[in-house]
Amino acid sequence: MVDPAEYDKDIPCVQEHLHKFQRVFGKVRATHRGRPVGEIRQALLEEFESEGLTVWSEVTVDAARRIAQEQVDEA
Repeated sequence: MVDPAEYDKDIPCVQEHLHKFQRVFGKVRATHRGRPVGEIRQALLEEFESEGLTVWSEVTVDAARRIAQEQVDEA
């Protein structure tokens, strides 16, 4: 269980993790929008690893589905 007294000490780590996740999501979204879920999931896993992130499988699959469902912008 999380100790509320440690909140101030732990929140910077949580914020850093979130920023890394958002950076990976944006990067993969820019290059893989509208592609198959499996391909996007693999790209996410590779980028998470490069950032040193451990992300639950369910979160990765959900992120891949969201990116896959987006339409590629037409020029």
